[in-house]
Amino acid sequence: MVQSELAGRRRDIEEARADAGGSSAPVDPLVLASWRRSEAVVGATVEAAPVGSSDDAARRWDDSAIRRAAPRLADDLEQLAVTGDLITLVTDADGRVMWQATPPWLRRSADRVGLVPGGVWNEGTMGTNGVGLALAADRPASVFAAEHWLGGVQDWVCYAAPVHAPDGTQVGALDLSTRWTHAHPLALATVASLARLVDNELRSCPGVALRPPAPRLELRVLGEPQVVLGGKPVRLTHRQLEILTILAVADGCSLDQLHARLYGDRPVATATLKAEISHLRRSLSGRLASRPYRLTAPCRVDADELPRRLRSGDVDGAARLYRGQLLPASEAPFLVELRQQLDVALRTALLRDGTCASVLRYAQVQPYDAQVLE
Repeated sequence: MVQSELAGRRRDIEEARADAGGSSAPVDPLVLASWRRSEAVVGATVEAAPVGSSDDAARRWDDSAIRRAAPRLADDLEQLAVTGDLITLVTDADGRVMWQATPPWLRRSADRVGLVPGGVWNEGTMGTNGVGLALAADRPASVFAAEHWLGGVQDWVCYAAPVHAPDGTQVGALDLSTRWTHAHPLALATVASLARLVDNELRSCPGVALRPPAPRLELRVLGEPQVVLGGKPVRLTHRQLEILTILAVADGCSLDQLHARLYGDRPVATATLKAEISHLRRSLSGRLASRPYRLTAPCRVDADELPRRLRSGDVDGAARLYRGQLLPASEAPFLVELRQQLDVALRTALLRDGTCASVLRYAQVQPYDAQVLE
């Protein structure tokens, strides 16, 4: 849409907001009804969505029926974010963001209003907004500029659609958001079509929406190592940590590949490696398959998440993950190379786009990097 049309539409909506009854055109009746509901429950001083733990958001996403039914959805939405200049979101049925992809130019604006993993965007918390309205009305909905209830988000346009389990209950919502000046007439149809595709995937495998999620593996290897399986800490030796990290980041490998990535040219018998794998499998309650060797539990590893955040432009989020170098005592060739890649990638991003807070976090790990400190 041309800028003059968008500006005229925004003026019309602002005039409707100024009308005590809020009944003048061109405001959608769905939006008018949402304004009335919002007036009773949302304070006018709220400027941004409350944001919970990003780790909790990641756990919700890993356990989500949406992710399990449509495993390629995240890739499709990430591509849409890059090519369409849109923030793409997946929320749970309460409007809490579980997953998000953001083009770099929108990152800081999204952070300011809470359009981030963990942000809560139901109608009762944030008033009229795309996610909240789609969930409340149980249908695709768009909220443009001043149609948003709160002033802090009136420079946005949001397009959202609910996602349903086979029995019709809501399991979440998909959302496309951008600045109001980039509104597009096809965005609502796009998000509605995506939501219908996920609905179809859930109908084709109804047990996905009902079965309990598998125990999740949390692996932190940047800084003090920590392994948690199904909420319970797991004690591993240094060698087992190395093997686990390689398998988690490489997403599986053959015995020969694992041997080369772990030992390089060192003359270590494959029987020794098989014994280490056997011990690791017992520690993980059997959640390690062979041929190829791969983890069978949903896994989140900070060394894999950090570069993903950098690719999406979230330099601050990447710096928060960098609590230390990757297993600094390891001499495994794969991990030595990965350690160097992570250090260089984060340092480069900080020198280009780092905030004061993110640079200071990095400096706690690398206190003698003069260029970064400067």
